[in-house]
Amino acid sequence: MTDTGASARLQLIGPFRLTDSHGRRIDISSRKGQALLALVAMAGNGERTRSWLQGQLWGSRAPEQARASLRSELSGLRTSLNGSAELVLFSDNSRVWIDLARLEVDARDTARDMAPDGEFLEGLDIPGEETFEDWLREQRARLETDRQRPMQPPAMRARSTANGVTAREPTDVNSSPAEFISQPAIAVLPFANQTGDAALDFLVEGVSEDLIDRLARLRWLPVISRGSSFALRGSNDDTRAIGAALGARYVVEGRLRGSGKQRQLHVSLADSQSGQAIWSNRVPVNDLGEAASLDDLLTGLASSLGSRIDHEEQLRALRKPQSDLNVRDLIWRGRWHLNRMTREDSRAAKACFAQALEQEPNSPEAIIQSIWARVWDLWANRGNDEQIREMRQMAQKAIIADCDDARGHMLAGIAEIWLRQPMRAEALLGRAIELNPSLVMAHVQLGSALRLRDEPWRAIEALNIAVRLSPNDHDMFFIACELAASCLMTGDYQAALSHAEQSLSRRGAYWFAYVVKINALVRMGRLADARAAVRDLGDACPQFEPGHIDWQPFIDPANNIFLKDGLNQAAV
Repeated sequence: MTDTGASARLQLIGPFRLTDSHGRRIDISSRKGQALLALVAMAGNGERTRSWLQGQLWGSRAPEQARASLRSELSGLRTSLNGSAELVLFSDNSRVWIDLARLEVDARDTARDMAPDGEFLEGLDIPGEETFEDWLREQRARLETDRQRPMQPPAMRARSTANGVTAREPTDVNSSPAEFISQPAIAVLPFANQTGDAALDFLVEGVSEDLIDRLARLRWLPVISRGSSFALRGSNDDTRAIGAALGARYVVEGRLRGSGKQRQLHVSLADSQSGQAIWSNRVPVNDLGEAASLDDLLTGLASSLGSRIDHEEQLRALRKPQSDLNVRDLIWRGRWHLNRMTREDSRAAKACFAQALEQEPNSPEAIIQSIWARVWDLWANRGNDEQIREMRQMAQKAIIADCDDARGHMLAGIAEIWLRQPMRAEALLGRAIELNPSLVMAHVQLGSALRLRDEPWRAIEALNIAVRLSPNDHDMFFIACELAASCLMTGDYQAALSHAEQSLSRRGAYWFAYVVKINALVRMGRLADARAAVRDLGDACPQFEPGHIDWQPFIDPANNIFLKDGLNQAAV
């Protein structure tokens, strides 16, 4: 064993093997015990939630059975580990973790000159647990990618594996600026400290550095590296000149102003081709030094910037003649059609994505957007299980193609929701959020999964995060309706009614929002208003039938009956 200070060594590359500080083998006979150790050891900080582990290893079982199985497996592991080595496995009511300072894990070191050859967890599989099998394929794909990647300096390797998340590496434009000519690259300039307090200089610069890393997690948006963008510190050039020098279409600037509790961070986004400011925001930063507050700030900024650039690129693609469209233009134009949410636009979106794939069959973005189009099609037409499983298979392929793209995990999670596998869904959606905390729809779908498994309070918490990240989101009609349905389940009928009304103000023909509104009115005793809402539902959605409610994949069918009962009372 190398002298790392660790008291035990876990071998995950090749056959599973655990040894103590003297090289003596620690026997873990249970395959799920081996898998459990691997799942925790490969976490960014050596920590996993109990619910995530249950979804990975016992997702095919009922929640209570899964919880009991995890307790039993942990008890067996503690006996083996704590009795044979100094390694201690910790857990509390919600988490399981390992002290990584005392455990050397071969698969966590992706440097090719140190990591051994072999397949990750060779020969280990858990029949019937598809979520774990997905995770296993993801880890094997990541290891293979690391082996094939050109060797990087140690500092670069450390950065790319921070927190267990591999963001797309920001690019140094001094080496390859031409790469970004046809792509909407973004550059974040070093933020300025205008408070007069020099002690904040380092902290403010750190915010802009961390924002670069957050934006790199979006995957679809190339990000100029810190070394290139910070080289222009103090430049008096205008936005056009800065964009041209860096090869960036978009430029982000920030300034911290004020003092004490009156501090605000001013952030602006400019189009370097036109020189126009296209977005700006002022964020109160009373607790800039607090880790949680800073994390929320960065998550919100990355979400807002990504959403705004997405919108700008859609409009840019629309203005181009059809004959001039490249692969990325086709993708952006397809997204514009998809967001209009009509049958005709849905067909147009699919045609754009198909054309993009024809030109570039291995385009990760075209693959992701094609799956996303399939998701909305299945949702609108209440697809059957076979169609959903096909979509899940496509999402799994997207995960393998780019295991660090949060959207592939999210799409697979959506399929699991519809197949009434909420624990698998929660695990996949949790991974998506871990990879990209700014992915609004991952938070929304997590809320949906929790609602459907009868945990409306947790659902509301996840959905409120999505609202904070993107209060004017294009899909707010869906977010508001999920909040309405969750509030209805908690008995807060006034809140349910308010959110349902908000949903309908965004999309007047959303039948599920009407169903929630009608149920809220009935439970509040407002039968006349409920009957009026039934008439409105018939006018807005003439194809609606009460049987549509059965497509809501509640784990407990009593919830479907509850919603139908509200409609029946209003129809009397």
